[in-house]
Amino acid sequence: MSNESFPHLCTSFQLAGKTLKNRVFLAPMCVCYFDEEGYVTPAVIEHYGRRARGGVSMVITENLAVSRVGRQLPKQGLIYDERFLPGLTKLAAEIKRHGALAVIQLVHAGRYAGSHEERGEQRRLAPSALPFLLHREQMITPQEMSRGEIQESMQAFGEAAYLAQQAGFDGVEIHGAQGFLISEFLSPRMNLRTDEYGGSFENRTRLALDVVREVKAQVGRDFLVGFHLMSDEMLPGGWRTKDAVALAKLLEQEGVAFLIPIAATFETVRTPEHQDFLSRPLHNHAQCVEIKRNVHIPVFANGRLEDPYVAEYILAAGEADAIGLARPLLVDPDWVKKVLGERVKEIRTCSCTPPLCLRTQVTGGQCANWPEAVKAQGYLGYAD
Repeated sequence: MSNESFPHLCTSFQLAGKTLKNRVFLAPMCVCYFDEEGYVTPAVIEHYGRRARGGVSMVITENLAVSRVGRQLPKQGLIYDERFLPGLTKLAAEIKRHGALAVIQLVHAGRYAGSHEERGEQRRLAPSALPFLLHREQMITPQEMSRGEIQESMQAFGEAAYLAQQAGFDGVEIHGAQGFLISEFLSPRMNLRTDEYGGSFENRTRLALDVVREVKAQVGRDFLVGFHLMSDEMLPGGWRTKDAVALAKLLEQEGVAFLIPIAATFETVRTPEHQDFLSRPLHNHAQCVEIKRNVHIPVFANGRLEDPYVAEYILAAGEADAIGLARPLLVDPDWVKKVLGERVKEIRTCSCTPPLCLRTQVTGGQCANWPEAVKAQGYLGYAD
């Protein structure tokens, strides 16, 4: 086998004036190697540097919260103050040292912000005060955001993007999916507001577009700004693919550099009919294809695409412009080198169910498929 078997995967690609050396990137995935105060640790640098060394063209980090009130997990990274810059600067440099573009995913977790253990004591911000299942049997009712809080959240995204730029990152990706704050405003199920941020499609997409405008105002034209787009809520009365297509066109007009369509939310995958959603091959792909048909900016595929022959077919068919891998690169950071270097049979594969994987991620734990020698190191860093 030679590189000729994967001509599209190994082809370089121009992204808003920057070059991706191939069509495979590390997609955002929480590993939570940050410390309790949200600072970058040596483990964070090794984790992302190791995957950059494995040959990906771009590293998009797990989501970092743009404010303390927008933080979801106890060891989630933060990016809202200059005191985080030294660690973030080291992280960006380590990723770029291996020839990959460095991008931070930015998030406000909205109604999911705050640890599971707080049992509703922390004020949780959402477009509307609607009860929801936070964790197992724990029902939570968030607080409806004031206009002032909406503006503060929008500005926090812009300030975080500016800090990312100062740290040396090549871009940011705005998280507008999975049920976090921006997607909560998009959803007619989660957003029952009657002011200018609720009701019509125009009003429900206002925050998403305002965040993009604020980010771009802070970072200028040459900084990559991508968008993690909820492509279908997959629940009755929710946000649908046609809505995502319409928003994608508006995001293109605002100068967004790329889109990563993501179907379903945390609420969706708890329903009986969708409990196995994350285990389904290509679970985001139908919506990805539909969105790509309707915009001219790059659209990246993500979601159970670990088979390199499938990934190559998707690119060859013009169904996406690049392939995002998360779990496959957690279990084997050399996936790209092995695929493009005639060693496909050597790829270490992931046999775990997504729920097990998610449990290890959010606790900063280990991948069950790492070799014992690697586990002894504590995490998959440069020792492997």
